[in-house]
Amino acid sequence: MFRSLLFLLLFAGSLFAADKKTDAEVIARLTEIPGKMPGNDLYNYVYVFKYRVISVISGNVQEKEILVGQYNPRIARDQIKDAMAKNVSGNVQAFHAGDVHRLKLVQPMTGVWEGAVEDEYFDDETPRWFAVKTDSEKK
Repeated sequence: MFRSLLFLLLFAGSLFAADKKTDAEVIARLTEIPGKMPGNDLYNYVYVFKYRVISVISGNVQEKEILVGQYNPRIARDQIKDAMAKNVSGNVQAFHAGDVHRLKLVQPMTGVWEGAVEDEYFDDETPRWFAVKTDSEKK
């Protein structure tokens, strides 16, 4: 019991540590949704998308294309109600290739998420970002 409580407290502490931290903010076009996203009925996961950077608002993003992990992308950003709700927000209701998003990003992804990652870019060594906020932006 004590170990379970200690683990829970440590896990919760790691979530609070990631809260509100942003390493970069960009406007970017979602260029590719590789493969097929799994459903959310079995487990929570992060799915990695490819974005083309249109402009950098803050931070040091030099790449024209970035790989971004989105937590449970089948769920609208404002409908995330689990423990990750304090780390993931935005107004995007669904992800579609071609859409333009304003992204608040952190690195490394493991600073926020250590669970399952669906990443079709396994041969690409580009660092992965994690989106803590994803808002729709006019095209």
